[in-house]
Amino acid sequence: MDWARAKTILIIAFIITNAFLAYNVWETKYYGYRNERISDQSISEVVSILEGRGIQVNTSIPKDIYANGILTVEYMEINVQELMEAVYEKKGIVPVTQGDSVKHVEDGIILEVKNNKEIFYNNLDLRNKPKVGLSQQDAVKIGEDFLKKYNLYKPSMVIDSVVPIQDGYSLSLVQQYKDKLLEVSIVEMEVTSGGVHSMHLLWLNPMKMEASRKKIIHAIDALIKVAGQKEVMKSVPVEVDTIRLVHYFDWATAREGQAFPAWKVSVNGQAYYVNAFSGQINK
Repeated sequence: MDWARAKTILIIAFIITNAFLAYNVWETKYYGYRNERISDQSISEVVSILEGRGIQVNTSIPKDIYANGILTVEYMEINVQELMEAVYEKKGIVPVTQGDSVKHVEDGIILEVKNNKEIFYNNLDLRNKPKVGLSQQDAVKIGEDFLKKYNLYKPSMVIDSVVPIQDGYSLSLVQQYKDKLLEVSIVEMEVTSGGVHSMHLLWLNPMKMEASRKKIIHAIDALIKVAGQKEVMKSVPVEVDTIRLVHYFDWATAREGQAFPAWKVSVNGQAYYVNAFSGQINK
């Protein structure tokens, strides 16, 4: 495929889209700000162009746009010593420290904490254990009870997916802050009838929302930006799975900072985050 030509077509599509977008403006009940809506015809035109280039859009594209603000967040800090003593049910544990990570292995359980904020847990004794009639509801309860037992559960944790796997269920919990998801704030677990086999947790605590709000780019603009990425174009045919507005924070070295409104565009399961103010792409 002539990638240079394909990219040129997408750029032209972007220009044309901006040229014929018709906005119906009215007062919205949210925040007292005005709202802008993309017409169905505009969306259909862009989707048709993308699908002609092998990019299938399998999700709805938001039409309404509201002014958005910046959310200040901080990572949930983990008391490593308390967590390890609770998990292993013994005092005086001395974990192995390596770089920004502390780790302890005992009784078939591997527990690692990075930067006092990110947890990796694995119970090897539960590997390859059968479901034994485990239901989705049971799996969710086992997962939530596990988090509560070690003081990791937050009321803002929302079940995003419960997917059957060979030995039980894979659970994904995300954070809903007001009208948007807060990313990357996540708990991923594998649950068997015997308990939690593995867990990965990285959680954010919302602190304050800025009073001032700014207009954000349209979802269709974010979609076109992602579609024009070199790795996406080289992988066609591809499918766009998700387009939704979130708060996005992914500063690996910062304890706290600003979570910007971002369009999350997932292509074949790979998430791209388009800053809804600047249009900059992260993944």
